[in-house]
Amino acid sequence: MKNTVEYTVIDKRVSPVCVELLIRERSKGKSLRQLGKMFDRSHERIRQILDKHGRPQVTLLPEETVASKLRYPVPWLARLRKDGIIKPIKPGGFWLYTEEQVRQIPSLIAETRKCQQCGKPYPRGSRRFCRECSQYRKKHWYGSLSPEAKAEHLKRCLAWRKANPDRTKRK
Repeated sequence: MKNTVEYTVIDKRVSPVCVELLIRERSKGKSLRQLGKMFDRSHERIRQILDKHGRPQVTLLPEETVASKLRYPVPWLARLRKDGIIKPIKPGGFWLYTEEQVRQIPSLIAETRKCQQCGKPYPRGSRRFCRECSQYRKKHWYGSLSPEAKAEHLKRCLAWRKANPDRTKRK
């Protein structure tokens, strides 16, 4: 007598909860085989389910391409990345950005390149302030110091006066 195994197709439908769980676990880094063991299915069936029901494939662009496409220097993108404003992925040693992130970058850069004093955009050569505010800060530098910095400045001035009594003007 021969032993035969009958394969029956159980329900071909997959619940949306199961699909969400598969997508979540796959994005955490689990392999198809691990997911197959979890759901008691083959890894090929898990791949098919994810292919059919999974999220649409996202186009990833390298950092140099994004910079040339937007006409920004690469260090500007690196600054956004280092400040934690935008979070690209780095799978193989290259920073990759999604199309949605690429669309957000101009507004993010415009937001980060505003004068800290008045809020106007500052020019390329400047670091924190627009032209008017930088001129004001150069002219009135002492007023913009913190109380600790003012105390330190006073200490240095008194030490200099003590070291150079002939050069100090007393009225």
